Amino acid sequence: MNNYDTQWPRFMVFQQAAEGEPLLHNGTVHAPDIEMAMLNARDVFSRRPDAVALWVVPADEIYTQTREELARNELKLEPDKSTSKLIDFHVFGKFEQQAQCRQVGEVKAASPKAAVQTAIREYGKADPLWWWVFPKDALLSSLAQDRGPMFAAARDKSYKDQAEYPVVTLMRELRSKTKKGK
Repeated sequence: MNNYDTQWPRFMVFQQAAEGEPLLHNGTVHAPDIEMAMLNARDVFSRRPDAVALWVVPADEIYTQTREELARNELKLEPDKSTSKLIDFHVFGKFEQQAQCRQVGEVKAASPKAAVQTAIREYGKADPLWWWVFPKDALLSSLAQDRGPMFAAARDKSYKDQAEYPVVTLMRELRSKTKKGK
């Protein structure tokens, strides 16, 4: 039996549908490095509805704090002894069980725990199911000048058109009929 992991590291993929819209967590990819993760994310996620930006972030850079953990007071702000330097963190929140984790804003903090505390103070009225924070410098983002090459190539392909896949529509119809039948 092997005692080593044969999986490449996991990267979280965030996609922005249009200018001014928040980035949404769209899934994950595995890759040997962040540059390859971006290429994998493009191949997997840009064939779906239009996007203007993709971000990839190493999964182990994302610090998570759930509503339940916060309710049990498991988040105790401890001074960061390693540095007093403030770091820029991106803040995401999951607001509904069936929704994607979405971008909320940015905060400056000395540690991920402190970033969650700052996010709660600044954005806490929304009360998400969980918070995600990660250092701004941990991500790789697509560039504005790459939009054409990153996203346009598959724009005219029929597999991008949701009308080609009526599953979502059929599932909504089935759910509607089930609710009416109750």
